[in-house]
Amino acid sequence: MWFRKWVLERQTYKTLCRDSGYSKDTLQRTFYQILESSPVLKIIKREKVNLRMDATYFAQFCLVAYQDDLDGYTQLIRFTDGEHYEEIKEDLANLLLLGVRLESITSDGDKSILKAIKKPTGTSSSKDVWSISRECA
Repeated sequence: MWFRKWVLERQTYKTLCRDSGYSKDTLQRTFYQILESSPVLKIIKREKVNLRMDATYFAQFCLVAYQDDLDGYTQLIRFTDGEHYEEIKEDLANLLLLGVRLESITSDGDKSILKAIKKPTGTSSSKDVWSISRECA
């Protein structure tokens, strides 16, 4: 519960100590143990994956998620500081090397994503409906 508040609600140690009754050292030790035992993401090799790519920006980092559009399974995530062509190209190439067969990629149409899609994958790409309607407005 306290780890969740620290990560998702971005509560400070001072607030967590006050609310939980634990010392700062106890909370830090517990949180770092949780972080060291984080789960390993398993990439599922599938035929004809329609990949959905999206980046979410937080205050101090950007999370780029690569999900199977059929069931929402997260194939890969990257913590970074933005949507960069080289990183996206590397991620797509790694997915291909790991046996994921891409049929199409849907994204918000960021230029770096579109450029990366054209190079290593040879798949078709499309923008999501929200991005298209935003551009028409």
